[in-house]
Amino acid sequence: MLAKKLLGIVTAFAAAIALIPSAPMPESTAAEESKLIALTFDDGPNTTTTNEILDLLEQYNAKASFFLIGANINEESAVTVKRAYDMGCEIDNHSKTHSNMSSMSPEEIEAELEYVDEWVYQITGEYPKFFRPPFIDTSAVMYETIDLPFICGIDCQDYMESVTAQQRADYILNGAKDGVIVLLHDAAGNTQTVEALEIVLPELQAQGYEFVTLTELFERQGETPKGNMIYTEVAKYPCGGYTQYQNIFTGEASGESSWSGWSETAVLDGAVLESLGDSYAIEVAYSSADHPVIALQKWSGASIWQTVKPFYYNGETACFLASDLNAALESLGVSYTDLDKISITPFASAMTMTQVDILVRSGFSDDTVITGDVNNDQTFNITDIVAMQKWLTNQDSLSAWQNGDLNKDGVLTAFDLVLMHRAILNP
Repeated sequence: MLAKKLLGIVTAFAAAIALIPSAPMPESTAAEESKLIALTFDDGPNTTTTNEILDLLEQYNAKASFFLIGANINEESAVTVKRAYDMGCEIDNHSKTHSNMSSMSPEEIEAELEYVDEWVYQITGEYPKFFRPPFIDTSAVMYETIDLPFICGIDCQDYMESVTAQQRADYILNGAKDGVIVLLHDAAGNTQTVEALEIVLPELQAQGYEFVTLTELFERQGETPKGNMIYTEVAKYPCGGYTQYQNIFTGEASGESSWSGWSETAVLDGAVLESLGDSYAIEVAYSSADHPVIALQKWSGASIWQTVKPFYYNGETACFLASDLNAALESLGVSYTDLDKISITPFASAMTMTQVDILVRSGFSDDTVITGDVNNDQTFNITDIVAMQKWLTNQDSLSAWQNGDLNKDGVLTAFDLVLMHRAILNP
């Protein structure tokens, strides 16, 4: 009786092969480009330090983005702003008065930005494209009111006179990586930042870095800036050459970072990650002004609580790379299986999470994979057939789709289901 029912299903699905679309596969990774860095400067403009920085940028054929305080713009400093714009630099908004804005009303927030916007438009003919909140102070009202992407950046502490030029340069050099945004200040008299740039610009160019504006950074990294998060880096999506290995969580989990339920929502199996070596990535579908982190926890013996930041995040998708988790474990002197729990949690603010998957590089071979075991329960049986049928009709997700790719063409279609039926009928 079972064989007769299965034969009927096989016939029906074989006829529908041409009608069911194949699963979309990630595009191949684009050719490697130059490493990009966006230098950004706050608290200008002025006719002294800002011009000294422009002299250096011109010398090294570098571009940057300048976040202006409206109260510092006048007829004299406007000439400097125009010079920066004509050099290909970007002119952005840092508020009129550089006040804490998180407690302001929408009307007060709008007034702070509009003052700068109008000055910039008068000088350059363009409005600012980005906003940096004073003191990196943000609020829900600010995100709702300000129709510009928020920018942060790595902190080089160049607003502190006690931090030397070499120390400032070291902050930049140590934080340098493709896609990073550097937060600096061109306030009048900040000569140590000028000296730091004299160290940094030739050194990073020798390392293959290119200095670009924020607009160019987003464009060349293939990202569209969003208005519901604040950016410190803009990485390229790293998992174009990966495929799904195992689904960890599908549903909807929402809460503040303090919600205890996060420790049980998306728990990763350390033994599985260890078996995958450096070939895996963790991809998280989420919504938040911040990003998720992977929490490494050990409470037996010497306790551990350390978080790993995603390599890539854009407010909707986050990707953690095996290399970053492996480096964290190496620094802690432990293995995956030494930990008591590995889970995904928000970094700071509230988050909604809808899916978590383990991905593996295309072509990855795992000798323990069981052909046809799409629900990843280590057995190929009729439940895999049911799971595959539901997936093909968009009723459910799969834990390990690659186990169902029986004809090895890189996509799942009804033909793979037919082959799975045959394998069940003729083991």
